Amino acid sequence: MPKRVVGKKSKNVKTESVSGFDIIGSAAILKLQKNTTSAQANRIAVEVMQKNKHLDRVFKKIGKISGTERIPRLVWIRGKKSSLVTHRENGCLFQVDIKKVFFTPRLSSERLRIFKIVKPNENVLDMFCGVGPYSILIAKKVKSVYAIDINPRASELLKINMALNKSKNVIPLNGDARKITKKLKLKFDRIIMNFPLSAQDFLDSALSVASDLCVIHLYSFLDTREGYESALDNKKATILASINKGFRVDGIRAMPAGETAPYVIRECFDISLSKIKR
Repeated sequence: MPKRVVGKKSKNVKTESVSGFDIIGSAAILKLQKNTTSAQANRIAVEVMQKNKHLDRVFKKIGKISGTERIPRLVWIRGKKSSLVTHRENGCLFQVDIKKVFFTPRLSSERLRIFKIVKPNENVLDMFCGVGPYSILIAKKVKSVYAIDINPRASELLKINMALNKSKNVIPLNGDARKITKKLKLKFDRIIMNFPLSAQDFLDSALSVASDLCVIHLYSFLDTREGYESALDNKKATILASINKGFRVDGIRAMPAGETAPYVIRECFDISLSKIKR
């Protein structure tokens, strides 16, 4: 399989034009400077495809991911126009529609980290699952994974990916995580909250389905312009303040999960909780 390049600048590409690119399956997604012309973008796309022979299409970002469905803003530059690709990661296969669902290959190592620390007897809740890169990998090891996403296309692809990977213990649920957690009867030993923009706002919903001993992996963005340690301390304080009195925090560990922009770090907070007995 050709070597996958993630988030790096191509050699001989003018640095004033391209900030970097991600590769998802056979597609490259370029991050270009605003003043890059169409002709320059096409030349960069040609070069990226020449240096990464397995690529057959190139898109570029035209804005930030936003909204509850986390839909990327991409436009086609060169190659195949289809936005549906097959991506291989951590021994799993994923169908990804890069224009309709959020997916980043930059969390591959982070997903493997979580996989390694889950325990076989656990029930896991993936509150913002996307196409299933956490859920399907973790399902190889645990009792069950309930996978929620509000984006219908993401849930559709999750089901396809379950079949591709023979993941019979993943339960796909499409809808608002707040509403769905209210209907769940099961309590979860581990909860993944990979929605850095707003995960903290869903902590009350996560706690409502947390088992007596639970670990929550909450992702958040840190603005480090005033310093990393300061940003980290402030975020920890706000997370702790959001945890209701029914639980005791036995530990909170911060794990960097990649820089997403200058002075913006994605951080995972591993929060160990125990329910307070009345």
